[in-house]
Amino acid sequence: MKTKKKFLALALALILILALAACGASKSAPTAEQSVANDSIAEAPEAASGTSFSAPESQKAVETDTAGTTAGESVTELPTSDKIIYTGYADLETLDFDKSIADLQQMINNCGGFIQSSNVTGGDLNSIYGGKTVYRTASYTIRIPVAQFKSVTDGLKNLGNVVSSSTNAENITMMYTDTESRLNAYRTQEARLLELLAKASSVEDMISIENSLSDVRYQIESLTSQLKNWDSQVSYSTLTISIREVALYSKDNSSTISYGEQIRQTFVHSLYGLGRFFKGLLKFLVAIFPAMVVIAVIAVPTVLIVKKANKKRKAKMPPMQDSNGSGDGRPPFQQ
Repeated sequence: MKTKKKFLALALALILILALAACGASKSAPTAEQSVANDSIAEAPEAASGTSFSAPESQKAVETDTAGTTAGESVTELPTSDKIIYTGYADLETLDFDKSIADLQQMINNCGGFIQSSNVTGGDLNSIYGGKTVYRTASYTIRIPVAQFKSVTDGLKNLGNVVSSSTNAENITMMYTDTESRLNAYRTQEARLLELLAKASSVEDMISIENSLSDVRYQIESLTSQLKNWDSQVSYSTLTISIREVALYSKDNSSTISYGEQIRQTFVHSLYGLGRFFKGLLKFLVAIFPAMVVIAVIAVPTVLIVKKANKKRKAKMPPMQDSNGSGDGRPPFQQ
């Protein structure tokens, strides 16, 4: 009996050891599916480095940046294949308005650009003859070939004092590519609809296909117009320039100027303001001089006539008599 119990315990222990060994083997040995998955993962980088995939130029620029190129360089040195729209704005002051406008037009002609819109304003005659100081302003929206955009923006300082300026670059490569893909898909759909229209046997089928064809062609025209608009904006950058005529250039921020320089500028501006006041006063006097002459021509004879009439009226008046009957013209003496 004891022998049987020992044999049974030994058998149970052996079974337990074998079960534990099997569990350990199942955890360490991968299954066939896991081995296939691991093999595919291991081969993926090799396939990525082959002909099936190539990193875009923008990603290459970022990878180059991590290897030692600064972020600013990776942004400015954009790939030529990217679709980028450049826009800019500049606010200028000028002491010679006519010359600045002529120089700007010459600059536009030299770079091969054109003026998209312009607006020039000045004072009216009433303001000018009223003695007010009138300065002209101009606003231009110009289109410049993208290759000349930087040279034009750098040359704006030759037109006058650049008060403020800004530029912006919008990368529309992804939107442009997506729109091209949609356009190609609609063109393929158009070709299939034309094939179905040629094979249509009933009037209802023809009407249904023509309606679908009309919608597809509308989408094709809309997407084609969008792509042409983007091509125009990419090829010709947009620059908005505001030019103001001034008597003195605006200086830098007062926080960057010494106190003595601030006093000097304040004194110069005061003298200039005083000079403008007297110039305006002189123009005002000259402007009202004709009116004063007319008023004088009318007023002087009127005053003379009135004085003469008063003298005649006093001469015709009888002299006042006193209580004694004397006619000396004096009022009677009152006691």
